[in-house]
Amino acid sequence: MIDTEIKEKKDCMGCYACKNICSLNCITMQSDNEGFWYPKVNYENCTKCGKCINVCPIMNQKEFENKPQGFACINRDENIRLESSSGGIFTLIAEQVIEDGGVVFGAAFNEKFQVEHSYIEVQEELYKFRGSKYVQSKIGETYNQAKKFLEMQRKVLFTGTPCQIAGLKSFLGRPYENLFCIDIVCHGVPSPYVWEKYIKYREKKAGSTTQRIAFRRKDEG
Repeated sequence: MIDTEIKEKKDCMGCYACKNICSLNCITMQSDNEGFWYPKVNYENCTKCGKCINVCPIMNQKEFENKPQGFACINRDENIRLESSSGGIFTLIAEQVIEDGGVVFGAAFNEKFQVEHSYIEVQEELYKFRGSKYVQSKIGETYNQAKKFLEMQRKVLFTGTPCQIAGLKSFLGRPYENLFCIDIVCHGVPSPYVWEKYIKYREKKAGSTTQRIAFRRKDEG
C-alpha cells in the first residue's frame, strides 16, 4: 500500500489525499524526525483496495499543456492590503464566493500557532486566512469536507500550496464547475517541527508568550 510505495522522502509531499480517500480510515499521517507528515497504514483493517496509491499525485503525475494568461492586480482597500502578504486579491475572490453562498478553505493558525487547513462561511472570518504562513499546513479532513459542499452544489474556494491543490483534485477524481482553486508560488514548505522549535526559542528569548505572528509585515515598508 501507500506507505510501502514511498521509498524516499521525495516520493511524498504530505498532501493527505491518501488519508482522505480511505473510507475505512486505515491511514494516519505521522510526522518524521523533521516534522513532515507521511502516511502510515493500519493493515489490520486495510482491504488492499489500492485507492491510496491511485490517488497519489506523485505516483500518478499528469502533464498540462495549457498556459493560462497572467494578470497583475491589487485590492483597492489599503487596510486589506496591509493585512495581506501581497496584493489582497484572495480576499476579493473569497468575498465573492461567500456572497454567492459558497465556502472558503484556507490555512490558519490554531491556538498553538500551528498551521491547519479549515473552512469558513462568513466574510468576518477571512482574516484567519490572510497573510503568508511559511509552514506546512495540516490538511486534515478538508478534502472530504470540500467534496461534501461541492456535492451540495455550493461554490468552494480552496487555497493552498500547489501540492495541496494537486492532492485535492486527485482526490475528487473529476472536475467540478463550482470548485475554484488558488495556489501559491512555492519552493517547498518548512518543517512544522522547526517552526514549533522556533516559537519556543523566541518566547524564551523574549520572556513572553506569542500573541500574533506576521511573516511579512508591511508597516515598515
